[in-house]
Amino acid sequence: MLIGLMQGIGGLYYWTWFIWPFVFVFSLVYSISSIVKDEEASIKPVLVASVSLLIILAGITSSFNW
Repeated sequence: MLIGLMQGIGGLYYWTWFIWPFVFVFSLVYSISSIVKDEEASIKPVLVASVSLLIILAGITSSFNW
């Protein structure tokens, strides 16, 4: 079941590979800068960064075949 989920995420990454590195970097930098500035830090950018990293790593490790 989880292998199928990883292959599905790999298929998503296969078609949208050019978006996820930018999403990861920008959301990670935004979350770190909001923590450093002592603003009202939100958990949303951290969650976006973690999901985008999950998609990147699942896409790299999956054996997606058409």
